[in-house]
Amino acid sequence: MIGTITRKLTATALLALSVSMGAVQAADYPKGNINFIVPFPPGGGTDISARQLTQQVGESTGWNFVVENRPGAGGNIGLAQLARASADGQTLAIGQTSNLAVNPSLYKDIPYDPKKDFRHIAVISTQPMVIVARSDSPLKDLPGLLAEAKGEPGRLLFGTPGSGTVAHLSLELLQNKAGIELTHVPYPGIAQAISDVMGGVVDIYIGSMPSVLPHIRAGSLRPLAVTSAQRSAILPQVPTVAESGFEGFETADWKAVVGPAGLSDERVAQLNQVINEALRSDKVRQAMEAEGSVVLNEDSGYFSNLLDKEIERWREVIEVSGATVN
Repeated sequence: MIGTITRKLTATALLALSVSMGAVQAADYPKGNINFIVPFPPGGGTDISARQLTQQVGESTGWNFVVENRPGAGGNIGLAQLARASADGQTLAIGQTSNLAVNPSLYKDIPYDPKKDFRHIAVISTQPMVIVARSDSPLKDLPGLLAEAKGEPGRLLFGTPGSGTVAHLSLELLQNKAGIELTHVPYPGIAQAISDVMGGVVDIYIGSMPSVLPHIRAGSLRPLAVTSAQRSAILPQVPTVAESGFEGFETADWKAVVGPAGLSDERVAQLNQVINEALRSDKVRQAMEAEGSVVLNEDSGYFSNLLDKEIERWREVIEVSGATVN
């Protein structure tokens, strides 16, 4: 009996010591600012989500984040910088569908392996793409766009946030399924793209919900379709691509936090916890839902499994569509 009590006391003491040591380790982190890389220009959906998240995490933990926009090569440049960073948790990044799941199949030479060179910390959210035209465009809906494209192959121009993005591949997939030909105009950032579609330089634009929603609400852009399986709660009047005769059509952009490959399990668990706490806050959840995102709250294992499935899925889309980057 005494031995049993002693073993229980010993186990309790070890558990308390472990918790205490964990608290000390957590207290030692971070050491100064956390550099948070956004591999895309300011103002786009990825940048917006990154700033919302880091602000909330900073408010709840006292940590200070320095957001660094490192655009280029479909998000490859920013993540390549993360892959070279020290694995101390002082440098993190926001990845998403394009640079983690699409680019490995789209680019001949990619400076990182999305499964081997990063720790998969937490998925933040997912959101559909939206196809839009200027408010006074003769293109009123997706069937009208498809009919126009069939009548004059290649004449209609579609803008995207860049070659190889989910937006670009969504339109490539639609062209393949609809048997139409559009001409792709990639943009390095959202500002010029929106200006050009509103000015009639390009006929349509496809981008993430957060990047186009303010312009839809202002009446300067007309939504033609969303790429989600079901209609968006934030734009319930806008039909899905699937509703226009393409059953099963669905594409979405998810965003996630990643760290360098050598980041410890303890640090990954700590970061996953504080990120998910931030995502559960009313402030972040309401802000993301208001822009058309679905907020996720999952562990790092969910992220790794999602990535495996998405890499294979987008590889098939690239093969079927014949999409390339210039």
